[in-house]
Amino acid sequence: MIHLKAISKIIGVFSATLIIFAILVIGTFFLKIFRVNSESWRNYCLTKWGVISARSLSINVNIRGDIPTPPFYLVSNHLSYIDIIVLFSILKTTFIAKSEVSKWPVLGTISKSIGIVFINRRKKRDVKRVNSIISNHLNKYRGVTLFAEGTTSPGAKILPFRPPLLELPARENIEVSYCVIHYGCNSKKGCSAYKDVNWWGDTPMHKHLYNLAKLSKIEATVTFGESKVHSKDRKQLAEELHQKATEIFTPMCSPEKTDYKPITF
Repeated sequence: MIHLKAISKIIGVFSATLIIFAILVIGTFFLKIFRVNSESWRNYCLTKWGVISARSLSINVNIRGDIPTPPFYLVSNHLSYIDIIVLFSILKTTFIAKSEVSKWPVLGTISKSIGIVFINRRKKRDVKRVNSIISNHLNKYRGVTLFAEGTTSPGAKILPFRPPLLELPARENIEVSYCVIHYGCNSKKGCSAYKDVNWWGDTPMHKHLYNLAKLSKIEATVTFGESKVHSKDRKQLAEELHQKATEIFTPMCSPEKTDYKPITF
């Protein structure tokens, strides 16, 4: 029975993705015909997608602190692919993601069409292009969310934040918000969130998603910082944000439990 429930959850997420994406495209088409800004429609559809996908995967989203309102530049830690589901369900935002995601079947095409910004982490020169795009995405309708660690992790600690993509807020003296994501879970067989929810190591995504879908409940807690940070030096900005994020983060495991080696960025 648990296997059938897991499969039905995954089907539910993919069905919701395709249906809501189709509705988004059709609605955007008609709004453009009548020359109406489609950003609010985009936000509505993506929030619905986040909420429905979270429910499909039995994710209960808890919020601590005040949710930033557009325009905002937000940095977050990164634990799993479901981080995007969780944050889309509560934020009017777009994301900065690694270029590999754009090549995923179906999801890659959808991600590009909804305005997610992709960066090639292997090319340092790509940062300049991405920073230029980011400046166009910051508006009264949405903000930009950056997973500042540059990779997922088991959640033993907040990994160092990478300064390159903080060049724009540093140069323009933009105040940067921050939040941290934390997961907990339970099932009849018990679970360890740092292994069963967080996605890191060599486990293929499809296998991890199947095991995640078998969990009876996932508790996602998003804690927003009380203040904003700004600095004209991107390295200093990264360090200050990392320090403040660390102060409000509760470790999900001890470093000794993993042989995790962070991906360079």
